[in-house]
Amino acid sequence: MSPFPEAKQSRKSLLLALLTLLLCVPHVSTLAQIEVSTPLKSGPYIDNILFSIISSDSQQVQALLDNEIDLIGGVIDPTYLLELSEAENVAVTSMPVNEYGYLTINTARYPFNITAFRRALAFALDKRQICQEAWNDLAVPQDSCVLQMSPWSAEGLFGYDYYDADVQTGNELLDDAGFQDIDEDGIREAPDGSKLNVTLITFRTEGDTRHVSTCEHVIDAFQAIGIEGEVYYWDLWWFPEFFYVDKDYDIAYRISDLNGLGVEWLAEEYWSENADAPYVNFPRFSNASYDSWREQLLYSTDYDEISEAAIAMQRILFEECPVIVCYEQVVHYAHRIDGFEDIVNDFRYGVSSWWTNYKAQLPDSQGGPFGGTLRWSIPADVDSFNLMVGSSLCARKVFLEMYDSLIIGNPEGVDVGWLAQSFFAGTHQDNSDVPVGRTRFTFDLIHNATWTDGSSLTAEDVAFTLNYYRDSPGNPYGAGLEDLVTVYSPSTYRVIVEFNTESYWHLYSVGYKPILPKHVFIEVGLDGWEDWSPNPPGEPMVTSGPFNVSVYSRNNFIELTHNPGYFYHADRPVTTNETQTPTTTGTTTPPDWLADFLGNMDALDWTITISSLTVIAIVLTKWKLELSNVQQHTGHKSDEVEHQQSENNEQQR
Repeated sequence: MSPFPEAKQSRKSLLLALLTLLLCVPHVSTLAQIEVSTPLKSGPYIDNILFSIISSDSQQVQALLDNEIDLIGGVIDPTYLLELSEAENVAVTSMPVNEYGYLTINTARYPFNITAFRRALAFALDKRQICQEAWNDLAVPQDSCVLQMSPWSAEGLFGYDYYDADVQTGNELLDDAGFQDIDEDGIREAPDGSKLNVTLITFRTEGDTRHVSTCEHVIDAFQAIGIEGEVYYWDLWWFPEFFYVDKDYDIAYRISDLNGLGVEWLAEEYWSENADAPYVNFPRFSNASYDSWREQLLYSTDYDEISEAAIAMQRILFEECPVIVCYEQVVHYAHRIDGFEDIVNDFRYGVSSWWTNYKAQLPDSQGGPFGGTLRWSIPADVDSFNLMVGSSLCARKVFLEMYDSLIIGNPEGVDVGWLAQSFFAGTHQDNSDVPVGRTRFTFDLIHNATWTDGSSLTAEDVAFTLNYYRDSPGNPYGAGLEDLVTVYSPSTYRVIVEFNTESYWHLYSVGYKPILPKHVFIEVGLDGWEDWSPNPPGEPMVTSGPFNVSVYSRNNFIELTHNPGYFYHADRPVTTNETQTPTTTGTTTPPDWLADFLGNMDALDWTITISSLTVIAIVLTKWKLELSNVQQHTGHKSDEVEHQQSENNEQQR
């Protein structure tokens, strides 16, 4: 179903309808195990996240087995899979990643320009066997050139597949196309009678067996359909210049590593105009039907139209076979199952995901669902608490917990409104106020988002953030904002964003960027983004996310504590003392336990640093409530009551 339900006026018409962001993409990876028992926008349930810095894989695995951590914060080395899968109270999950191996065929060279030749190879190739024998089941068969994890993938939608070898169909295609064994030597000749010998080029590194074995399976497939082939290996991770520039080759085996989940790259990668251009369209593919979908893919802002174009282009590649995808690599994650429930195997990051931190909860048998510390291992420390500078895995995990964006991807990869509860998009064709050739997005925000210092998170913060990223020199979050011409907030909870071209894909240029507090970064300035050096928790940071830094020991661990004021917080039960004891004095002096705490603040080191200003606010609120009781009651406490109050105060300290 389209997230733009009222915009189907014409193929070139652009959206002018309210988007309910929870309704989006149709495709979900079949390897994702996602069973969450609580509402999507409800969390967190845990009190703390503890990232322990454990550098070696073996130490991380041992810590998980010894119940010192609850999950390993990254991909598992395959050498430990058997041990972990057999361990008690440990679960191993799998997920395809953004990497696949594929064959690119030079369609400008005879006879590889004959579609039947390319399809015959696709049918003869046993992809399932490649995954089992070459990759030891660390890969899954793949047909589409778009990742399975992508919401735009057409994998499984073609009515048939090339997963298993079908040599008979391959031979029939070659027979019908005129590839005959003229001299009866068991090897086919080309339709024009010329000798046919295929050279497959690829890379090879020391100790590498998986890629070499994959290529051997390709040669076996050629032999099964009567074609002579050989492999030429380059002992490098890359190909020589003649491949990238001159494209002087028969067939090459390559690895594709796609950074994003979008498919706008389809418009360039296999476009006929790029058939002779260097470093793109390696198969030199030229197809008018494919090209006809390009404009719709790039410039429509109607979700259904874009999905239609993406699937059509993938289908053409599937049927024409200028490239033959062999497999998509699979990675594994491990976590304990005796501590927390609702561990989420996210579509992109497995169990070591933001959603696990947001949804994990204690079982009822352990006093759940609220409370507890979810313990992670992480291989390296935070290199900076500046989200525009920090790049380590730990830093990226921490930043995700501290900042929010307009939209996020749910565990299945569906775009979900987060700070944005809805948005409109339109062009001049829909709204004459929009300049010709531009796309305008209007985001309406939720009204209850706040920063940890108590100030409201509003459209001004969003507009400031996007302008800040675009205008601050060299800021990495400025990527994708080159075509951003204007962004402003006409009201407290509405943001207008305008680009100088018409395209749905601009949504992803702004939707996923972390939003900054304007009142903090207006002091930092455009030129100060790289020098900004926050130092939590001693210097509390103003953030909006579900967690904030509460304890930090460099190169040892970092603890995050949940933000009780989070706008999508789970409703935690309010606990109160059964016996309310009135106080008898009207003094405004803090109670002894609070005075002692405040008096010792200077002496605290990181081992007892208070989690955040929020906790202090709760403490002061309790003091205020005690003062309120003072104003409402008079008299003297008995010795027994005074003794009980003293014990309570000590517990609170």
